[in-house]
Amino acid sequence: MRFFILISFRGTRYCGWQIQNEQLSVQGEVERALSVLLGERCEVTGAGRTDAGVHAVNYVAHFDSDKPLPFLDIGRVIYKINAILPNDITIHNICQVSSTAHARFDAISRSYCYFIHTRKDPFLSDYSYYFPYKLDLEKMNLAAEYLLGEKDFTTMAKLHSPTKTNICTITEAFWESGAPLGITPLAPTSFQGVTPLCHGRKYDESDTFCFNVSSNRFLRNMVRAIVGSLLEVGRGKREPEWIGEILKQKNRNIAGSSVPAHPLFLTKVYYPYKTF
Repeated sequence: MRFFILISFRGTRYCGWQIQNEQLSVQGEVERALSVLLGERCEVTGAGRTDAGVHAVNYVAHFDSDKPLPFLDIGRVIYKINAILPNDITIHNICQVSSTAHARFDAISRSYCYFIHTRKDPFLSDYSYYFPYKLDLEKMNLAAEYLLGEKDFTTMAKLHSPTKTNICTITEAFWESGAPLGITPLAPTSFQGVTPLCHGRKYDESDTFCFNVSSNRFLRNMVRAIVGSLLEVGRGKREPEWIGEILKQKNRNIAGSSVPAHPLFLTKVYYPYKTF
């Protein structure tokens, strides 16, 4: 039997989702917890890699087991798994799916958020990038429009990444006011999934910003390179059309610098069928 699980994790301590030699990974911790619970070796496949330090809400993974889970008391099962997991990883939901369903290959789109604050704040620094410059939100949104559609994102990709293609289709890219505080998953027994990031409205909207982006696929370091480039526009160092120009040149060296990983959240993975 195959099961999908819905996960949130704080990526600060981890090398990313995927298991790597002699490094702490989210995948490794989830596999360990499920193996203890089920009393059998359990391999978990995630919806995709995340970079070291990146967080996730609504991350999806799957595992196979010969043992049926007691869905009449699924809340108890989730409670037991979470009791084994470290405090920075939480499983919110479990559902049985078709034996051919695949958390990674069936995903049709993924969404990310990246948070910026322009006034120093000790309560935002763990999950938001302190960028002490005045930003033009309107210009950054005009620049983000050049990202939309099917394009070659070599300019925004980590150099020498082992990918077959750098073509991605971005369906959504925009900035809005918002802070990262207030991430509110639903109760573990709910089958409706996890509420997307809820931006902290108590903060001055002129000081906190969130970049939202959705695509059928993402390249390594892609979101962080995009944000770094858009900040060049927001500061007034570049005009919005610069984004379109550098994408055509397919040269990572001419784009903006990559921003830090800790303000980046994977917020949703979409499938062509009902999951949670």
